[in-house]
Amino acid sequence: MKIFAARLVRFAHLLVFIFLIIGWALPWWQAWAIHLPLTIITRIHWRMNNRRCIFTTWEVILKGQEFEEDHEEGWFVKEVFEALTKWRPSTIFVRRLMLFWMYLAAFLSAIRLFTFFN
Repeated sequence: MKIFAARLVRFAHLLVFIFLIIGWALPWWQAWAIHLPLTIITRIHWRMNNRRCIFTTWEVILKGQEFEEDHEEGWFVKEVFEALTKWRPSTIFVRRLMLFWMYLAAFLSAIRLFTFFN
């Protein structure tokens, strides 16, 4: 049962990851209204949770694994990169990419909300 729960957590993690990447580009103002605060809250959460996403924490616990240094901010992004490209980027690269992309995406959601309601 724990393995199934870990897979559900990973799937939810993937959905949130995709939404954080493309939420600003969706055609509904409700998506932008969720995307903007979720992106900012995610960044704050990482800082307050030892650079670790709650989804990563849950998955590691459900699998009965020990936390490793790599189980920190960007671990899941590295996993996705590696699955898609067979290349595992460095932690510094992933952190910088996420910082840039997430704030840019949040800014785009804010602009879209502003222009939609004005």
